[in-house]
Amino acid sequence: MPTHHGRAEVLDRALRSIAAQARELPAGALEVCVSDNGSHDATQDVLAAHRPSFGAGLVSFRFEENKGFTANLLKAVALARGDFCWLMGSDDEIEPGGIATVLVALDADPDLSGLTLNRRNVDDARPEETHADDPRVLPPVGRAEYTDAEQIFAELAMLQDYISTQVVRRDRWNAAVTELGPDGIAAGLNFPHLPILGAVIRRAPRWRWVAEPVICHRIGLRSVQDTFEGGLTPYTITVTADRSRIWRAMFGRRSRLYRLAMRKVWLVQAHPAALAHLKQQPGQSLALDLRLLVCLVRAYWFVPGFWVQSMPVLLMPHGLIGPTLDAARRAKARIG
Repeated sequence: MPTHHGRAEVLDRALRSIAAQARELPAGALEVCVSDNGSHDATQDVLAAHRPSFGAGLVSFRFEENKGFTANLLKAVALARGDFCWLMGSDDEIEPGGIATVLVALDADPDLSGLTLNRRNVDDARPEETHADDPRVLPPVGRAEYTDAEQIFAELAMLQDYISTQVVRRDRWNAAVTELGPDGIAAGLNFPHLPILGAVIRRAPRWRWVAEPVICHRIGLRSVQDTFEGGLTPYTITVTADRSRIWRAMFGRRSRLYRLAMRKVWLVQAHPAALAHLKQQPGQSLALDLRLLVCLVRAYWFVPGFWVQSMPVLLMPHGLIGPTLDAARRAKARIG
């Protein structure tokens, strides 16, 4: 679990979600490894408060200054001693019973390289509302086992960019880190785990999909605004460009796998409602609109739905976004 400044409160919630389940596990079955990227908030106090619950099962390290996400993630895994590492963002939580579900999935195949897990999305501003990811980006119903690298990438690549839903065999992770070297890992940009997981899967393509949601993904937190100056639009521009570059390098710019992965991202992050939400954010400007337009055209030019559905919203003046959405909602309500 890599963490950084500003996440003490959400880190506390994450650790609480783990501690509540750790009591039911056999001794030594679980270890929590936290790497603190030079925070100067209450992170160390949070860790100290949780040590009585975990004892020797809570291992931590603190960089004196921010070393970047890649170094922090690699350090968190380097602290671990278990056979498998569950990569975990410090702003997410594990659903009740989630650890037991993961242990059962790992026991299903002694030669597994890893798991990709399902999640439940909760907005802190409206905690009573939860929703699953769009079924069009999830594996087919009934799919669990994978033994072919191409199929893993085709059905899970887009889901694997979300760190908290990835479990990987530690020795194979370490072998991939050595194989890739610093430059190969750095090519992952804001997603350094993606080239590492890709190397693991190509070497040993034994993977499982866990369809039961075991992660509570909290959206609407301040972590995006704190990390990307300007908020959601710079975040969207950065991660869209990163995904595109990473998958182009992994699969080839004109490959089926690259286009399939990017199309799934479009379904989630660049559909009309998502873009309208971006354009209504405080501080959104014409300059940001132009940067967003250029980035998304480069990323999704081959997706027909982008031109038909997304482009009109990207070109729409800010003043028309709200009234147009309201009219669409009223029309939908009348039809319903």
